Order: sequence, then C-alpha cells, then structure tokens
Amino acid sequence: MRKNVFLLVTCGFSVLSFAQVGIKKDNPYASADLELGSNNKTLLLNRVPNTSAVANPVNGMMIYDLSEECVKAYQAGKWSKCLGKGLIGKKALNSPVSLSCASATISPSPIAGQAFNGRLTIPYTGGNGGTYEAQSVQANGLSAALPAGRFAMGNGSLQYNITGIPDRAGNITFNVTVAGNSCSVTSK
Repeated sequence: MRKNVFLLVTCGFSVLSFAQVGIKKDNPYASADLELGSNNKTLLLNRVPNTSAVANPVNGMMIYDLSEECVKAYQAGKWSKCLGKGLIGKKALNSPVSLSCASATISPSPIAGQAFNGRLTIPYTGGNGGTYEAQSVQANGLSAALPAGRFAMGNGSLQYNITGIPDRAGNITFNVTVAGNSCSVTSK
C-alpha cells in the first residue's frame, strides 16, 4: 500500500513539474527548455565537416561548419549562409565588397546570329573572403553564368562564362547583382 501511495504522490509531482533545464541557473526562464547561466563559459555547437554531414536535418538545427568556418542554421528546409562570420586578420568579413562596374568587360564582342562563347569580367575591391552564390543572367539570346565561389581578400574579379547566340546586332547589356551591388555591363 505504501508503494502505491508513494507512486501516486510521485506521479502527481511529475505532472505539476516543469521541463526546463538550467545549467548553472537555478530558475530557468519558463519559456526555455534549456538556459545556460555561466558568466565565463559558452555554448559549443557541434562541429561538422560540412552541412552534408548532417543526415536528415530539420528546421531549427544549428552547427559549426568546419569547411566554411562559420555557424549555420537549418531553416525553411535548407541550410543558411554563414551567420555572423567574425574577423579574418584585421578585416571584418561583413565589410562591403564593391564592384568596379566601370572597369567591367565582355570579351570577345558578340556577333548577331553567330554562336558565342566569351567572358564577362567584373573587378571588385574590398573582398572579404565571404562566399557568393551561383547565378545566371540572360540578355538577347546570351546567358552569363557565374559559378558559386568565394571573394578573395582585397581586390579580385568575378568571371562569368557567356554562351548562346546573340539575337541582335549592336551592344548587349547584362544586369547583374552580387553582394548587394548591381552593375549594368554592355558589350562594345
């Protein structure tokens, strides 16, 4: 009988208890499952080789991606870009990259109606080691494709491969946007 009463009392307390866990925190915040309370320790995320190392990710996961040396979150069904990359040397990774649109070139010059294979080159300054996504832009029968990559530290250039058959004679203009910068580059 005593065992049954003890079991009943224990079950009653467990129903009334909360599921919050505090580490170095006596009274964790009521809306948190876990609250860390140290003033000289940190949270250390799992360090994985890259996002593909995580089998069956779900929204809300966070990792430290060793290949890109940054924290990433899984949200809306995909891994985010790097979150808050810190400093490399003395230059912040979130410093602005600036495209030098006036110095951009397309070579060779496309000829209407003839198969074309060329290059669009856009110089930049303020490279910060950050990544940029692949993109493709079309203009007058031509497609300019930029593969995903990483900005060099300091100055560098973006290289688009252009293919297709121009559908008109004269200048062709590509409008591109990379790292928050937009350029209109016209063939000559």
